[in-house]
Amino acid sequence: MRGQKRRLSVEPENAPKTKRPALASGPNADDGEDSLESILALIQAQEESEALARKLQQEWNPPGPSNSSAPKDSGASRRAATPDSVIEISDDEHQEDDETIARRLAKQWELEDTVPGTVPAPPTNLPSTKGKATSLLNTQSTTRGELPTSALEQFRYLFTRNKTCSCDAEIPSPRGYVVLSSQKLPVDVLRLLHVPCKSCNTNHCRGCMSSTACPSSCKGNGQAMDCPVKTCCAEVRAIALFEVLGAFDRQYLEERATSDERARETAAKARYTHTGSVGPGGTGYGCDNRGWGDNRRRGRGRGRGRAGEDDIPPQDSASHSRFDEVIACAIKTVTDYLPSPYRDDAQMYDMLPHPSIGSLLLASQLPDLLGTLLRNDSVTDWIARSDVYHAMLALLRRMADCELTLEVLVGARWETTKSCGLEEWMWDDGEIVWEKDTETGRLVPAPPLYVHFKKLTKQCETFLAGASHMLESAAAGEDAETLVKATSLCGDIIAAKDDIERAMTIMGKDPATILEMAHQSSAMTQVKGKARDPAIDMERTYASECERLAFKHVSLSRPSTKGMGLDYPDYHYAQDLSRTANATRNPKDRLHLVKELAVMATSLPPGVWVRVDEVRNDALKIMIAGPDGTPYAGGLFEFDCFIPLEYPNKPPLMHLRTTGGGTVRFNPNLYSNGKVCLSLLGTWEGRPEEMWQPRKSTLLQVLVSIQSMILIEHPWFNEPGRGHTNPNLPASVAYNQELAKETIRWAIVDWLNDKHRDGLWGDVIASHFLTRNEVIRKCILDWAARAPVIRRYRAGPEHKPHVPMGVLDVANHPPYPSAENFQPSLAGTGGYYGGASAGVAWQNPIPSAHRAGPAPANGRREIDLLDEFDKGIERVAAWKLSG
Repeated sequence: MRGQKRRLSVEPENAPKTKRPALASGPNADDGEDSLESILALIQAQEESEALARKLQQEWNPPGPSNSSAPKDSGASRRAATPDSVIEISDDEHQEDDETIARRLAKQWELEDTVPGTVPAPPTNLPSTKGKATSLLNTQSTTRGELPTSALEQFRYLFTRNKTCSCDAEIPSPRGYVVLSSQKLPVDVLRLLHVPCKSCNTNHCRGCMSSTACPSSCKGNGQAMDCPVKTCCAEVRAIALFEVLGAFDRQYLEERATSDERARETAAKARYTHTGSVGPGGTGYGCDNRGWGDNRRRGRGRGRGRAGEDDIPPQDSASHSRFDEVIACAIKTVTDYLPSPYRDDAQMYDMLPHPSIGSLLLASQLPDLLGTLLRNDSVTDWIARSDVYHAMLALLRRMADCELTLEVLVGARWETTKSCGLEEWMWDDGEIVWEKDTETGRLVPAPPLYVHFKKLTKQCETFLAGASHMLESAAAGEDAETLVKATSLCGDIIAAKDDIERAMTIMGKDPATILEMAHQSSAMTQVKGKARDPAIDMERTYASECERLAFKHVSLSRPSTKGMGLDYPDYHYAQDLSRTANATRNPKDRLHLVKELAVMATSLPPGVWVRVDEVRNDALKIMIAGPDGTPYAGGLFEFDCFIPLEYPNKPPLMHLRTTGGGTVRFNPNLYSNGKVCLSLLGTWEGRPEEMWQPRKSTLLQVLVSIQSMILIEHPWFNEPGRGHTNPNLPASVAYNQELAKETIRWAIVDWLNDKHRDGLWGDVIASHFLTRNEVIRKCILDWAARAPVIRRYRAGPEHKPHVPMGVLDVANHPPYPSAENFQPSLAGTGGYYGGASAGVAWQNPIPSAHRAGPAPANGRREIDLLDEFDKGIERVAAWKLSG
């Protein structure tokens, strides 16, 4: 009897061998009625298996040229469709024995094991409609030979190919135009999850093609949104996610294009109406022939300068508010469709989600948006867009619940140069072009989203530190509600980071390792050529160290000797603090300062460090490193900063402490008495746009201006009337040599003293000089080769006569040196004086009537500044300071 089946059950060794196994076993095996029921059940199961096999065959291998020659033997088809649990037994006279059957089955199972069993491979015979995106696969590659979108190629059939109804009718996959708005779940998405068949008038789930009770016209909005399709299977959840991400990409790219166009128009208008400024960065000096500052020198920085509010193109606030609603809607909808395995009523698609969801997220514009939100350093913007930020935090928490989506947070991402959007790419209507390094040809990596949490949480912690004082002192006033909202959001951000890190740890992903890998990946993209450049590695290490130490709250005070209050003995503005101890700052202004300090906590460029008093956040200490390529290179210059009660309507107060005990004027803008001359500070007259802009200018702008526009390569030309920069002018060369010598003595060697080990700047001193030791030493050697006096510096308390600002009378002032009458022999030989104009190497000595101190005494001890530097480095290395 052909067609009987054998159960693959283990029989006892003493069981009688038979080629026709019983159809039933057990105590009722001889029961004819039970045997008949077993036979009928077996036949029914066989028919269902064959029907399922035909359905899968039709779905995976639709009729086409590639399968037209396939054999049509129905027996072969039945054997292919036979379940694994049964085998067919033939009644032919040449029947197989058990050993032969075992060998055949072993071979069959071995072949089956070689086929991936998780997700069926996409059919290879599907014709491409346009072939735009598929050709891209062969032209671009990552370091592993795959595009970030390659993982989606195998799932393209799920989202775009035709479906087959149980009535054998072919149904095209629906494609609609989803529009995101303030509605949490767009109706258009639910409509696209249905596949109605017009032939049999049956509606199906688009994911698994199972029939549903929904009418063919179901749009998912009937009876309180209880359509069962959206929770049918893992496939339909992935399709819903695809449709939402596709709609978001389209609207996001359109909005970004519109915003870029507005920015270009605004920039063009600004160029058309721009009038030349006087001097670089508001110093009021050194103009070129167009009236613009000729200082193109910039300090070391992360390239992350933050534009002032007046530099940002005006935006339509109503339009942005509407688009924020779209963003919030998209984020919430995506969150709803992501797997949530830890909820109380978790479904199968939460526990076993479709494997495409991670790739869908990575190929969309959503990670780009999340990165932008996480990088945003404006606390004011967080508060104004609190709905968006709360939605984002909920999404990030949900993504941390599943290993597939966690990879989107911590795994590799890649930069794009052009994107058509996820939907267009999936339907072959456009392409996604990935950015490639022009030298190596490798794709340019983008930092993992988790990396941005480091700076974001630091900003939140800084803001909370300042806001807590306001809440404790009830100084928030009418801004109390805003302050509470801001502190709540900052607390949620920190909590979200902790939740994500706990989930990472549970899934075996160490947060510290992720950060280090991201750092190394970023470093690799910056290495040009085949060999690693030690100088690049050093600069990278230095930038990392600067970021680690950039901003801290510390104690600048000590208990008062009078028994009440606090004293600030090493702070220039101690009297201002005492005078304003009982004064009340406007709550709005105080909140502004708290926000600004939070921004500064992660926005300082390398070589700038800030310390804020933990009691009075209007008292600050600042250290600025001299940029390379300037006469200040390697030096550390300390400033005291006080934030007046009128801030931000008035500028901060700045005082330079690194002056060699009041004996050295390091720049026409930096006086030996500590005064800092900068139009942004209101200490120099400048054009209106260079002056302090109330509630717009920031302390960070002041610090960046000092580092990049005062501590410059040719400071001689910061003096008014000296014309355009000429680096070969002898007076400028001699001036730089003198400044370099004083930089070594007072901004380098003086810091390498054990008295600073436990001081405020001990960690910064150790980090700066030990990291840049070789660079600074080479710089000193180069300076000493041009100015031998560096190796025989005359030490003493009165090593230079000092002329305070404003002492010299203009009529009796010695003439400015020029290329024609300058005497190079005076350079570096004691002919330098801290004059009111700039401290220049004069032709003739300053008249004795204008001297503010005794003449240099003979016989002072000479020291070798290079030797002192080497000894100082040894002392600092012995400090062994940590974190």
